[in-house]
Amino acid sequence: MSKHRHTAMKGASYGKIAVSGLLVTSVGLLATAGVYAGLSATATGAESVTSGTLNLTLTADGTSSGFSNFTPKMAPGDTDNVYVNLNNTGTLATAAGMTLAVVGTPSNALTNGSVAGEGLTLTATQCSVAWTVATGVCSGTTTTILATTQVSTLSTASALSNVPTLAAATGQLAHVQFSLGLVATETSTNGVAPGSTIQGLTTSLGFTFTEQQRTGVATNQ
Repeated sequence: MSKHRHTAMKGASYGKIAVSGLLVTSVGLLATAGVYAGLSATATGAESVTSGTLNLTLTADGTSSGFSNFTPKMAPGDTDNVYVNLNNTGTLATAAGMTLAVVGTPSNALTNGSVAGEGLTLTATQCSVAWTVATGVCSGTTTTILATTQVSTLSTASALSNVPTLAAATGQLAHVQFSLGLVATETSTNGVAPGSTIQGLTTSLGFTFTEQQRTGVATNQ
């Protein structure tokens, strides 16, 4: 009888110990889970961003036919004037200055400088208002943007100077007169031109104007 009661009490004690262990484990799990709980907060904002555009257009000025109207046959000393508008039609202002490249196709003695001191020349003059094409007169103020230059040297882009209407603002026109001339001093003998000659040649001129965007700015708002 005494032995049986001792065994029962021992089993009861073991049960209490086991339950106690389960409680400790459960509390431990709850304590561990509590480490990952906490507060959070968010704030949001929205901003609309639109990129600007940089565009340059070339059109005939007034009644001029523009670059398509250069005379087909020139003699040394002739001057052929055409009138074009350069227009900054983008939303971004341009940097001061612009470049011009002129390439002849095919390249020949008129445009490649192979006859020293001879060939086509180009001059560019801006008028503050539209040119009077019929008379070649500017009723406003003229500004030289390209002094008389051998076309053969313009195959590499050259800087145009003094282009005020395109230097800062958008939506502005530059009214420009381009004067094409021919320089030659050669002599033909018995109806035969010299070996290196500018006579009887044809070339098509391609004009490329290039502008750059204004300098980037930092805006604080």
